[in-house]
Amino acid sequence: MAYQILEMADGQRMALYAQGNSVLYCFMPFARGMIPTEVRRDYLAHFEAGVFRDTVCYVYEDLEHNVILDTLGAGPAKIILTAGPLGYGFCNLRLAVREGELYLFYQAYSGRDKGYGLYVCMPYQENRRGVIFEKESAGDEGIKAEDGGNGENVKTTSAGKAVFVPVDYRIVQTDTGAVLTCVDRNSGEVRVFEWKAELVFEERRQMGEEEHGRRLSSLQAAWQEEREGWELQKEEIQAEALAKLGELQQEREERLIQCRKEYEGKVNRLRGEYEEKLSKCKEGYEKQLLQAKRQYDELAQTAIRLQQIGRKWRDKYFEKESDEK
Repeated sequence: MAYQILEMADGQRMALYAQGNSVLYCFMPFARGMIPTEVRRDYLAHFEAGVFRDTVCYVYEDLEHNVILDTLGAGPAKIILTAGPLGYGFCNLRLAVREGELYLFYQAYSGRDKGYGLYVCMPYQENRRGVIFEKESAGDEGIKAEDGGNGENVKTTSAGKAVFVPVDYRIVQTDTGAVLTCVDRNSGEVRVFEWKAELVFEERRQMGEEEHGRRLSSLQAAWQEEREGWELQKEEIQAEALAKLGELQQEREERLIQCRKEYEGKVNRLRGEYEEKLSKCKEGYEKQLLQAKRQYDELAQTAIRLQQIGRKWRDKYFEKESDEK
């Protein structure tokens, strides 16, 4: 059983799946008593579905080995790819929507003489097909690869018949655009294609082991040379830094000495001014002290004279009193 769950623009979800030879769908959530609706009865293999312009589209291979594109209620089914000769077929069907257009990617394979390839078409536009890559086998001489491939996806059995082993591919949307990646299931080879325009794909050339080794050796040599240059520059920078550090230290010492001299000069100047002011103050105080001492001595002499005069008059007073008695 192959099934896909799709979500419409209005948020409605539905499950579309293939069972047996039937293609059925039902709306989700699936409630008890609901019966899936059968839309096709000729399903064989390679079921793929998607939403395009708010319409559910699906493709598959029918019982006649044609690739059918159909929609749910939006129009009749359309045969996109028709079965070829015996041994020719399709697989890995995938729908993609880009810039308002619907694209169908598919792999086509044939017998041992034709090989296989990866292709793309625009189902709703006539004769719009493109080749992404093709590989050819060269019969009993082995596998011949074109477009940079190795042809290992076509194996030859003991009966001489080709058995197709498909390539895994994914469409990835990046910030710079859409990218198609293809992985060889046998060899692990990865091929990357840039989706340039509608049917235009440009392969990004992958680097081989020899080229990778050569570039790696070149990068290592360049890195070693650059590293040696860095070592030389490192020594020069260290020498310059040491010289600059010495200059800065010398300048700092000179500046320190200059500041110390300025400080000492300022201190000496302030000390001289202070001592000068102190000397003037001392001299003034000494003058005032001498003047006060002189005035004191004068007062003391005056007091002594006054005492002497007082004693003299006292003696005279007592003498007079004694004469009168």
